[in-house]
Amino acid sequence: MAQHRLFQFHGWSRRRYSAGESAPLTLLSLFLIAGILTAILLPTYRDYTLHEHSKLARTVLAEVALHYKDWQKSHPVQRLSSLQDLGYSALAIYVSSDGTSGDSANINSIYRVSLSFPSAKSEQSCGLLPDDVQTGFVLVAEPIQTQRIDTQCSRLCLSSSGQQGISGSSSAEKCWSPH
Repeated sequence: MAQHRLFQFHGWSRRRYSAGESAPLTLLSLFLIAGILTAILLPTYRDYTLHEHSKLARTVLAEVALHYKDWQKSHPVQRLSSLQDLGYSALAIYVSSDGTSGDSANINSIYRVSLSFPSAKSEQSCGLLPDDVQTGFVLVAEPIQTQRIDTQCSRLCLSSSGQQGISGSSSAEKCWSPH
């Protein structure tokens, strides 16, 4: 009886546990706390990661737009036909989660950047139209692989005149903001 003493205070019985009996309760408490923290922090981390990945795509869109401005100086009336006109080696640029970009997709690819020449507003071009039918275009960053779960800032678009657009449930201002 010495091992299981009962104490009475304020009408409640309290049993004293030996060292081996309290370990399962301690582990259960730790798992409960870890589960609650995971449930709170995991969605926040996911949102942070999606936003950081969209920053990478926005950076590549801005770089391509700068290359276009340089190209346009020497070709003022010629229409850009593909990204290859700007010196890229493929028709599309693949943006990876590590910040690199290349001409082919890999396991870390999160966006595919391509050139579009829409004649009518559509979701494919984020509702943007080129400012000039003869020489204008819309750059489109299409989410691929793990980035597809981003429903707020799904597709990012940048027109040749600098208009920014998205196809998602959020606003273009929010998706294109640096924060």
